[in-house]
Amino acid sequence: MNRADVYKKKTRLIYILLFLSIAAAIGSAIWLGIELYTTRQGQQYYTGMTSDVERRPWRPDVAMPPVYAPASPAPTEPGSDSQEPEEPIIDVIDWIPYVDFDELNQTFRGLTAAWMILDGTVIDYPVMQSTDNDYFLRRLPDGTSHRNGSLFIDYRNNPDFSDRNTLIYGHDMRSGDMFGVFRQYRNQDFFDQHNVFYIFTPERDFALILIAGYVLDSAVETPPLSFEDDDAFLAHIENIRRRSVFRSDVEVSAEDRIVSLCTCDASHRNNRLIIVGKLVDLGP
Repeated sequence: MNRADVYKKKTRLIYILLFLSIAAAIGSAIWLGIELYTTRQGQQYYTGMTSDVERRPWRPDVAMPPVYAPASPAPTEPGSDSQEPEEPIIDVIDWIPYVDFDELNQTFRGLTAAWMILDGTVIDYPVMQSTDNDYFLRRLPDGTSHRNGSLFIDYRNNPDFSDRNTLIYGHDMRSGDMFGVFRQYRNQDFFDQHNVFYIFTPERDFALILIAGYVLDSAVETPPLSFEDDDAFLAHIENIRRRSVFRSDVEVSAEDRIVSLCTCDASHRNNRLIIVGKLVDLGP
């Protein structure tokens, strides 16, 4: 092979690599554009739903939501120069959404079970329930296919939160939507400021006081829906507290019910991050 042929081969190879690089760049740009468009589309959908939900002052006939301060810091040693840290300020919801469940269920074929809010975050969503755990995984409440999906209750649970443990699923979106904020619960400060969810249903309203957040391998473990007896329930609470990514001092008794909020965990494809709270009935 003479020098001219070698030069032609090298030139051809350079052009091929250049073409592949340009094609990869164009493909990445298209993918990013679709990603941004889809994210924005999902955000606009849920923002539109939220804007239709009227905010009213907390009902005068119902006690204000419970306030749960963060776990107390360790006391300083006598004679220590360090000062006791200031008590963190907890924002407490002082309004209630007026959710027209009759209208929602006419629109969404009777599949709206609740409305969930974590004040100060994007979590201000309807909670759906279908006859399986696949339908709302990649569908918006109106049935439109979308990767954000919906928050939804496990189909085996009663929709009125009367079970010992109610499971609610939601995606961990990179945009922070749906249950994407859950990754921040590894930061104790985030938990201290966001430790009470509110769940509104057609019949009753609830506060969900967080007690633990733990990671499980879904290939070998799933959150239990029911428990053999009170001892098994309390053993589960002790287990998840021991594994928790944050510290909560909220007491749980054998008479309590819990809600487990389930999402993916970025540490492994099979891992799930489960945020668990004690259900407090706020009345009808």
